Amino acid sequence: MTADILRLIAGGLLALVCCYGGVLVRRHYAEREKFYADAEAFAARLVSELGFAKTPLPVIIAGFAEGKKGAFAEMLGRFAASLSLAGERGKAASSAADALKLKAEEKKEMKEFLSALGKTSLADQLDAAAHWKETFGGKRAKCAEETKRLGGMYFKLAVLLGIALIVVLA
Repeated sequence: MTADILRLIAGGLLALVCCYGGVLVRRHYAEREKFYADAEAFAARLVSELGFAKTPLPVIIAGFAEGKKGAFAEMLGRFAASLSLAGERGKAASSAADALKLKAEEKKEMKEFLSALGKTSLADQLDAAAHWKETFGGKRAKCAEETKRLGGMYFKLAVLLGIALIVVLA
């Protein structure tokens, strides 16, 4: 009798661990989507601030990252801090992008994006910011689809695994 209760409790605990694993996987996909949504919003803000008010880049970065949480805001903060320490733009972009939890190709794109900020003429910066806005928008849409499809699927599989463990142990 007590062995049956202990097996049921163990099965329940394993089911909770499996469900938590599913939640973590779903959260990973949602964080990627939020990262690209923030990147798209920053590129749009860059276009508007540079095009209309001609605001300096450090002010744009500080204004965007102020009060925001998430990987993109942290990356911008690291980039701005490296720039303020009179660091080279390429090294600052590299150090900021390397800390991200992205694929190697995506890190390379973020390095290109950051190292190009404030480097060329105003017209070229506006064109580049519009390009990056479209690029980040496409990646956000792709990540949103992955969040819905893969995040949901892995969560459901984790719940089913947890239920199977309860049935096997009980």
